[in-house]
Amino acid sequence: MTFREKHLLITTVTTVLIWSVYFWRMGQSILSGGLMQPSFAGEMGVMFAMAVAVVVAIELIMTLIAHLTTSKPEREARDERETLAGLKGSHVALMSLLAMIFTLAGVAYIFGVADFVAPGNGKTLTTNANAMVVIANLLWAAFLISELIRASFTLILLRRGH
Repeated sequence: MTFREKHLLITTVTTVLIWSVYFWRMGQSILSGGLMQPSFAGEMGVMFAMAVAVVVAIELIMTLIAHLTTSKPEREARDERETLAGLKGSHVALMSLLAMIFTLAGVAYIFGVADFVAPGNGKTLTTNANAMVVIANLLWAAFLISELIRASFTLILLRRGH
């Protein structure tokens, strides 16, 4: 396995594990009525910072291990196959990201038209501040999914020899 393949695998596994836990905890908080709590934004901010710190630490340690277990010529070599796989993976990820952003924008528009965050209208689901936290997390999730698509697609192409 080349260094780039190792790094893509490290990124994919770390992203799935850490951010799955983060979004699971966020989902639990939302289901237990957290969206109407003033502390929701702060709690999510702390969990977000912790998740970022854990991802950075794991990726640094695992990339260092991959670096030490891969020969220098193998780390530095980058052939046309790797470049092409990376470009194809990035293209698929970009198109996926655009589709997700477009969908999220449509959903946000519908929620705005339906007035789900206006206090006193009888259909309030959240406070304005917590709605912004949810939107920010949905955008972050779209970015993470597109990065997973890029890394996974690139890794698959590299493993197939394309």
